[in-house]
Amino acid sequence: RIDVPGPYARLRLVPALPDFHARYPDIQLDIGVSDREVDVIDDNVDCVIRGGAPADPALVARPLASLSIGFHASPAYLQRFGVPAHPRALEGPDHHMVGFLSPRTGRARVFIAQRGDERIEVQGRHAVGFDDGNAYLAAGVAGLGVVALPSYMAEPHVATGELRPVLQDWQLPPMPMHVMFPPNRHMSQRLRVFIDWAVEVLG
Repeated sequence: RIDVPGPYARLRLVPALPDFHARYPDIQLDIGVSDREVDVIDDNVDCVIRGGAPADPALVARPLASLSIGFHASPAYLQRFGVPAHPRALEGPDHHMVGFLSPRTGRARVFIAQRGDERIEVQGRHAVGFDDGNAYLAAGVAGLGVVALPSYMAEPHVATGELRPVLQDWQLPPMPMHVMFPPNRHMSQRLRVFIDWAVEVLG
C-alpha cells in the first residue's frame, strides 16, 4: 500500500507503472492518492511519496528527485491584472495568488523568492485556496491567481499556452521528493522492490 500526491500520481507515477508491472507482474499495488498527511503506521500504509523536507523523523526517507519551481499565471489572469513586476506585488492589492493550504495547519504555504542578494518570503493574498495539488493547478489555469508550480506540473500547460511563466528572474528553492517508509529490518521483498524501482525510474 502506497500513498502519493495527486499531481505526482497523475503525471509521474501512473505513466511509469507499465514498466513496473512488466518487470514485476506478480506484485499488486494499492495506491492512495491525496495531498493529506498520512500516518504510515496508523493508516496501514507501507510507504509514501511526498514533496518537501521530510516531516516525520521516524521514517526513512530516500531521495527521488529535486523539482524546480516557478511562478505561473494564465493569459486570462495576466490580461486582467497585468504582469507582476516583483513578488511583493502578490501581497496585493493589484495581484493575488492561489493559496496552497497545509493539510496540517490550514494556512497558505509561504514561498521563499531570491534574486541576487535579495531574499523575501511570499505568501500572497488569496481569494481561494486548496489543499489538493490538482485543484491548485486547475485554479491557476482558470485564472484565479498566480501559482507556484513544480516544472513537471507546469510544463504541459505552458506548452499549450494555458499558463505563462512570470517573475522568471526570481528563484524559488527546489522541492525535494522522497519515498518514505518505516525503519524495519524485516521489510518485505515486495516493498523493497517497489522502493528501488521508484528511486531508479522516478528519479
